[in-house]
Amino acid sequence: MSKARSKVSRKRKFYGNRFTKLALNSNNSTSASEVKLSTFDSFDVPEPEFHGSTGNRIINFQALMGIISILCCPERYATGLKLAEDSKEGICSNLCVACSCGFMTGFTSTPKENKKFSLNTLLVFGLRLIGRGFTAGKKLLCTLNLPCISKNTFRAHELKLLEAVQLCSEENMKAASKEVQNLKKSTTCGVSVDGSWQWRGHMSLNGCVSVISIDTGKNFRSERSSGNMEAVGAFRIFERSLIKRDLQYTEYYGDGDSKGFLQVKDIYGENSVTKLECIGHIQKE
Repeated sequence: MSKARSKVSRKRKFYGNRFTKLALNSNNSTSASEVKLSTFDSFDVPEPEFHGSTGNRIINFQALMGIISILCCPERYATGLKLAEDSKEGICSNLCVACSCGFMTGFTSTPKENKKFSLNTLLVFGLRLIGRGFTAGKKLLCTLNLPCISKNTFRAHELKLLEAVQLCSEENMKAASKEVQNLKKSTTCGVSVDGSWQWRGHMSLNGCVSVISIDTGKNFRSERSSGNMEAVGAFRIFERSLIKRDLQYTEYYGDGDSKGFLQVKDIYGENSVTKLECIGHIQKE
């Protein structure tokens, strides 16, 4: 019985790969690994992107000290760096990095604006936006184990915000008065006057009086007062309408309460202001 013919596997022909052309054209005796590595130099590797790399973050102070302690100073000493808190103002700190070689540098936990930490201002502003004050902020910071802001610091930033709000509101009301004058081609206009208290029942000492243009719906003034608030507030607003707004509020739109109107009806002269009933108030009643 004849033996089966043994098959000899044919050697596969090499057609090359993406590195073949580089290897054939190279006159140097470089290895294949070096050729492969050299191809990566031509690729544009994008740098990693850090989304949201601006703004403020909350970081544990001990974790930050641990990271700083394992770093080396610029002189490449083997000793680690130490982080210290020189002082703090509210939830912000003045920090210092020091090394045994004598190297030392200071920095702040958040940027400063006009030598003041802006983050403290943002904290006070945020609390005021939600109708909360110092006590609520203290509870929040204690819960988060953050440094508490002092009452004096809170009040200082509160006054700074109040000044900015007053300046902004004054500019807006000046623009509103100019808009009324351009619309009516006159320095007289009708306004709706009403007051509002913090609590119902006219028992609150906190409230405001608003004078709103009938033609544009823009607010000219919101005045805080107490006691006989609506009458006092209306008088103050009408009294300075010529000086600050260059307008005369000759038509008084209000509810059935005549106390406010009686205070202003002769403010520009005898019977210079006319009382008109507000339809919205009548419908509400």
